Amino acid sequence: MSFNSYGGILFVVLVLVVYHLVRGRRSQNIFLLAASFYFYATSSLIFTSLLLGTIYIGYTSGLLIQSRREQGYRSPIHLVFAISMLLIVLGIFKYYDFFAESFAESLKLFGFDATVSTLSIILPVGISFYIFQTIGYIVDVARGDVDAERDPLDFALFVSFFPQLVAGPIERSGNLLKQVKVDRPAVTANDVSYGTFLIAQGYAKKVVIADNLAPYVNTIFQHDNLSAPLIIVGLLLFAIQIYGDFSGYTDIARGYSRLLGFRILLNFDRPYIATSPSNFWRRWHISLSNWFTEYVYFSLGGNRSKSQARRSGNVMATMTLSGLWHGASANFIIWGAYHGALILVGRVVQKVLPRGLTASAFGKYLGIIVTFWLMVYGWMYFRITDFEQIMNFHWLLVNRWDGWAPALAFLGQGMLFLVFWMILDSMELFWLKVRDHEVRVRWGISAYIALMGAAVFLLHAEDPSSFIYFRF
Repeated sequence: MSFNSYGGILFVVLVLVVYHLVRGRRSQNIFLLAASFYFYATSSLIFTSLLLGTIYIGYTSGLLIQSRREQGYRSPIHLVFAISMLLIVLGIFKYYDFFAESFAESLKLFGFDATVSTLSIILPVGISFYIFQTIGYIVDVARGDVDAERDPLDFALFVSFFPQLVAGPIERSGNLLKQVKVDRPAVTANDVSYGTFLIAQGYAKKVVIADNLAPYVNTIFQHDNLSAPLIIVGLLLFAIQIYGDFSGYTDIARGYSRLLGFRILLNFDRPYIATSPSNFWRRWHISLSNWFTEYVYFSLGGNRSKSQARRSGNVMATMTLSGLWHGASANFIIWGAYHGALILVGRVVQKVLPRGLTASAFGKYLGIIVTFWLMVYGWMYFRITDFEQIMNFHWLLVNRWDGWAPALAFLGQGMLFLVFWMILDSMELFWLKVRDHEVRVRWGISAYIALMGAAVFLLHAEDPSSFIYFRF
């Protein structure tokens, strides 16, 4: 089941109606837990056992780790064992085939004709998200940042909360679990208005922008006569497509959560106006960036490492691993390493350039333009999984600058959706400024929500696609 299907929309409407008829936090939590498992089972019934297993490992490990900590034992063995169990499950389903095939290919370089059996397992929906959320909880308990949850139903709802279960944001126990455990305040008119606003924004980003751009992107990358202009336009349109797709999902998730009385984490903050690569990762997939910063980068030593080489290595290792999180393919590793290198180069540039230039309006706008096109180029390593094709694209970018007519034609066809994206991308900031102001301004927001609903109805793609991040 997906939010952009009629069945998914009907499901959420029914959940909202029943949830607000149910009285008492305990009863509401039990209902939401049942709804969340049904939601997941419709997408992957056979893999619901993995979700249950993850919940069991997280719940029991948290209790055990806290018990040992309260007794004065600081041995990390239970923490390491719990995390290892979860990573092994993730590794088998997401990475086994990739590493088995890579191992066989590497042996061939030394003259060994090796054949390695693969599992060819379908990737369970959302497995990377809910396993990372559970690992974060276990580490927080081990550090003493939160107390282990003793109510298994509350913990199960924290892991499986359906709005953000399959594509994030990756929630922290200090935020979502805390809300699960207390009586939620009554949903206010402002909650309804803001939640509806986010839902309208999310559907517009997904079904109007991302789904309408997808055919253009697919056609360009499958073009028989590619050239540098076509590749640049294709990467530009894909940059907007993936942003509309992923941020659209999290907007919808945040909106539905708001209507249920929950406030889940912001996951996108207009990333394409970032002034530097580091700033981009503080705006794009924020929950994942924070997860890797908190649990990988700081664990490696972060900026506390004495040598510059070690600090740079920490950045590269963290970003490369974050690339691998996105998929079991060499292109994602390259993508992560590319962004790690950009962050390091960006730090050097910030130190070298005069402070007055970087702080000036010209410097900021220049930073936005340069960062944007660096990100657009980087999406090549995300979109193209075949290394030979990536190399061919680079050859074309250097040597083939004809083909302007078809490139401009594709750009012209996608321009409507680029302009629509710019409007949507500025509206949440506007909302935050005016939502508590005069009534007539709030009426204007209501009119905007109605306009977005009409746009979704009239401009939705004829061939809707599943959310891209369902694959991760």
